[in-house]
Amino acid sequence: MESIGDVIGKFVDMNKFRSMANDVTSHPEIEKFISDNKMTSDEVSKSYSKFYEYLKEKNKFDNNEKTALSGHEPFLIMNCGYADVVYRETEEVIKRRKKAEFVKRLNRNSIVRDMTIKKASFENFNAVTDEEKRALAFAKEVSEYYYTGGEGNTVVSGPAGTGKSHLAMSILKDCLQHTDLTVIFASWSEVLHLIKDSFDNKDSFYSTEYFMEVFRNTDLLVIDDIGSEKITEWSMSLLTEVLDARTKTIITTNLKSDEIRKIS
Repeated sequence: MESIGDVIGKFVDMNKFRSMANDVTSHPEIEKFISDNKMTSDEVSKSYSKFYEYLKEKNKFDNNEKTALSGHEPFLIMNCGYADVVYRETEEVIKRRKKAEFVKRLNRNSIVRDMTIKKASFENFNAVTDEEKRALAFAKEVSEYYYTGGEGNTVVSGPAGTGKSHLAMSILKDCLQHTDLTVIFASWSEVLHLIKDSFDNKDSFYSTEYFMEVFRNTDLLVIDDIGSEKITEWSMSLLTEVLDARTKTIITTNLKSDEIRKIS
């Protein structure tokens, strides 16, 4: 037989439960959910724990506190006749994940001779001199021009070691933060080397046709460091063919203005 104390304890706990249940079901969101789904009293009573979980986690989410599943927003759904809580990725998390995937794809698909360029960004560009600060500001303007729908070629010229490649890669990454453009960074001398190698290496898939297909189907392309290699009639013809097939291309080069005009 239960003691009077046990009975009183259960009575107090039941009263507390009823009070909490009333607080939960009288919440505007819960009331609306119950009404919208035409829930019976039995379905409601069996959903108390889920209603409570939802309100608790939603309050944390709205106040930017740590939730049961970081980066996920709680939602109430009906599941087999009762309320249930599901957690869905927020738009911000989805956007971050997509951008990370795009950057990963950029690094995977790009033809880069200097691997340190893959880590380049506007944030880690060392702009100390006035000229470097102007170059950084110009690069940011170029990025905005392209991610807002601009078309045409952009030529970034200057002596070796002035950060042209760094800024060009940074432009691509910045564009990925604002749009779903497909982007590729291609070291021109490396592209030429791989194509030449394919002439004798039949196992290589880096043929002229391969690169033309990739470049033709990329929204924004960086062709890096034109002029670092020996310019030949063949390489100029190939570059012209690439540019003629495209509408948005960034070229970095150490060539002089009169030489640039011949290819741009």
